[in-house]
Amino acid sequence: MNRRQFLKSGLTGVAGLTLTPLTLATRQAFAQRAATDMPNIILIMADDMGTEALECYGSLQTHTPNLDSMARNGMKFEHCYAQPLCTPSRVQIMTGQYNDRNYEGFGGLNPRETTFANLLKTAGYRTCIAGKWQLGWPGYESTELVSHFGFDESCLWNMRYGVKPGSFGGTTQGKGSRYYNPNLYVNGVQTDFAKTDYGPDVCTDFINRFIRENADAPFFVYYPMLLTHEPFHRPPIRSSGSRFHDMVHYADLLVGRILRQLEESGLSRNTLVLFTGDNGTVAGVPTLTVDGRVRGGKESMTDAGTHVPLLAQWSGVVPAGVATPTLVDFSDFLPTLVDVATGFQMQRPAIDGQSFLPQLKGEAAMEREWVFCHYNGKNTAVNGAGKAFVRDQRWKLYDNGRFYDVQNDRNENRPLNQKRLNKMSADERAQALAAREQLAAALVRIQSR
Repeated sequence: MNRRQFLKSGLTGVAGLTLTPLTLATRQAFAQRAATDMPNIILIMADDMGTEALECYGSLQTHTPNLDSMARNGMKFEHCYAQPLCTPSRVQIMTGQYNDRNYEGFGGLNPRETTFANLLKTAGYRTCIAGKWQLGWPGYESTELVSHFGFDESCLWNMRYGVKPGSFGGTTQGKGSRYYNPNLYVNGVQTDFAKTDYGPDVCTDFINRFIRENADAPFFVYYPMLLTHEPFHRPPIRSSGSRFHDMVHYADLLVGRILRQLEESGLSRNTLVLFTGDNGTVAGVPTLTVDGRVRGGKESMTDAGTHVPLLAQWSGVVPAGVATPTLVDFSDFLPTLVDVATGFQMQRPAIDGQSFLPQLKGEAAMEREWVFCHYNGKNTAVNGAGKAFVRDQRWKLYDNGRFYDVQNDRNENRPLNQKRLNKMSADERAQALAAREQLAAALVRIQSR
């Protein structure tokens, strides 16, 4: 299939179905469907974009009007935490399990796992994925895995064909460019594009076609974006700053296109849209913020590597303009999406996450007291290696005993050893010691489960 055929066909299905425009009466009928009656779900995940990159989180260097609008019209989470690197985050968000359970190597997702797409498809949702795949398994081709993990439609980069036994990475056949002249697989078929075609545009167009075609039934869209990962470049807009910040701005424009498509299709009131990032910004990339210059920390266990944005918009359900301190980590997305898809009962796999649907609705609920991060393969010893931590909004404890007040020491330059604890006021020291004891108990429970 070439670009001309792709654009003319309106393909969003393996059978090559063409799009049928919705009539006004049809749009009105769907707009009246109750917002909580199997609502549509769109999960957008930027690639290598920490919180500091967005205006609504304090950036003074990036223009992100559509994401800022999501924050104004919905909810902004101040404490969402991912893994420090892409594949560990993708495995965790898709399965609801911490990496010590099921992360087995970079670029791999074991076919025995159950993803949020598997569960939502079982519930009756049409499912779509577009963007970055980067998951393989020995003995499987990625086109098989996309369907196996529950996705009906796909437009993907980095399919990792030719995976050899004993490795997850495979060959580079499915890689190539993600940006200009992209190497994308549309519903499993490698598709030719022109040198000026831009991969993020193609993926967004694919999603919008899927929305239009499936507006009469509940759907789930997972959009692991191609932006803003290196190589840094100029996207197809007039430059307003550094290449990275132009890429952030373009990612924001793509989110805006999806939000407008929902409006035009009459689906805004019964669609939950979530936006997050898979890890922090590329290490060393600076952004000027209200708190000074912040540098990206991808692959670091600090806030710079793990603290990511989380915005939620769902008209009439998610209260507008709320900034919440609720703790969320990537294991929480699967149970939340399953809870959002109301009206069905199903057996869920073992998960570590906790649904944040009550918080999305503005309801009182038992909230997380801590989040956990394990940045290592599951077959590697963790205890005492400094490869795992438990934290709350302020305090953070590593498995090797390092303890930090991250609220006041974001870059973790001043571990709270006994000397520093002794310099605190009595009340502050008591608070720190109580937090350390609570986090230590949580770490023991996790590692002994």
